[in-house]
Amino acid sequence: MLRDHNSSYSDSLFVRIISCKFCRRNRRRNFFDEIQPLDNFEFLEMLGEGGFGRVFQCRNVEDNSIVAVKQIFIHNSGDAVPAAIIREVSFLKELNHPNIVRLLDVTNNNGTRFVSLVFEYLDCNLSQYIKENQRYGSCSSFNDPINIKSFMYQILSAVEYCHCHEIIHRDLKPTNLLIDRSEKIIKLADFGLARELGDPDMMYTKKVATLCYRAPEILFGCGKYSTPIDIWSVGCIFGEMLLEKPLLEGKYWMDEFEMFFSMFGTPTEETWPGITKLCTNITSYPKYEPMDLSTMFYDLDPTGLNLLTTMLCLDPNKRITAEAALKHAYFKGLVLHPVIKGK
Repeated sequence: MLRDHNSSYSDSLFVRIISCKFCRRNRRRNFFDEIQPLDNFEFLEMLGEGGFGRVFQCRNVEDNSIVAVKQIFIHNSGDAVPAAIIREVSFLKELNHPNIVRLLDVTNNNGTRFVSLVFEYLDCNLSQYIKENQRYGSCSSFNDPINIKSFMYQILSAVEYCHCHEIIHRDLKPTNLLIDRSEKIIKLADFGLARELGDPDMMYTKKVATLCYRAPEILFGCGKYSTPIDIWSVGCIFGEMLLEKPLLEGKYWMDEFEMFFSMFGTPTEETWPGITKLCTNITSYPKYEPMDLSTMFYDLDPTGLNLLTTMLCLDPNKRITAEAALKHAYFKGLVLHPVIKGK
């Protein structure tokens, strides 16, 4: 069992690496103005940038392998290491699954206030892959229903593995799913918001998951959530792969409510027991009946439509589990990738 991120990490390799070298420093210059060099790595190109820092494609000069390096700047000195970094490193060192990205190394960039996480390199993320399919149309193999089915099985396999280890990812979305194009393997990445499940009465933060993939119970303000929030996100990803655009693309949380209800019906105590306590003004929302999803996903066979519907159930207690989803009839006859089959 993994320890809570607030526990003592004195024996953590990550903390031993960084605590003595950069937590004492207090540099004021802008570290984003230049690449922080790493011993034995040649920087090839920047792959992405965000509030955490930047991700680079690099070459290991010792063995000529290509890796991805996430450089994270530690704001403010003090002795506090951001919880997201500790969580990501500790979880990825614990988890070992063919559909979860491998963390190869952690370094603190020779005493600077940058921490570098070295990962295996994959060609692109699922969001980029979908956009490429839109560009190339029928020439893309992504249009093949078997390809989508294989990706779905692999995603669910990674999620089920996390849930079996009592970990919820809390930030499942296409940009956090990395793809090896040649092998058609997809891997779950970015565990910065992941949490180990604890007491069932524990209250978690509601500021998780990108809005388009955020489960309705979180939008309603429920802090006592669990593994079903990940299943909702995977259902949204499934829909996005089929439609080649986000299934629920609201700019604000009120937009999401409108989309939820118009697509799945406005919840009542009969369809979602306890909803009137979770959302006391639920009766003030417009009354919608569930739509026939086959009119939207007309190319999806009945078993796939059933899986999608059970993943996108508004009531989290009725949502299908990752374990049950892997046994769903939708995957019957699917020839598993040798890497996945041998896990």
